Amino acid sequence: MDFHGEGGTMSHSNLIDYIQKQLPNDLTTLVNLQAELAQRQGALSAVQDAAADRAKAAEELAAAQEQAAAMVASAKDKEAAAKAKLADLKAREDALANSVSAFDAASAAREAALDAREKTSDTREMHQQQTQDNLDVLSASLEAQESALQARVKAFQDKVASISA
Repeated sequence: MDFHGEGGTMSHSNLIDYIQKQLPNDLTTLVNLQAELAQRQGALSAVQDAAADRAKAAEELAAAQEQAAAMVASAKDKEAAAKAKLADLKAREDALANSVSAFDAASAAREAALDAREKTSDTREMHQQQTQDNLDVLSASLEAQESALQARVKAFQDKVASISA
């Protein structure tokens, strides 16, 4: 609104009319504009904050993804090592089982051989005892026959001596 009159001077009546009629509307519009500007400034700040938060979240996501990838790689390495150890342990277990089986078989064979040797030894010992018993009987018989022979020789010598005498 123009407050100046025809001569370029300020017109008080125009000013009063403006204050009475237009100023409340302009003030209301200004207050509304100020509130809208505050809302827009808040929204702009919120957008800037959201953009900063989004950038920070993207950085944190990238860091978390790197950590997750490192963890996955480490877990895969540990899994591979565990599988290798498991395979090694299974191989060792199989080798031990084979070794135990071979030892048991060898022990059984040694035990059987030992039993056979003991039986053979017992048989030989029994045979030697029988032979010794036979030799003792024969020796006793021989001594008896030798005594009888000595007695006959003595009797013969006595007869020959009595005849020659």
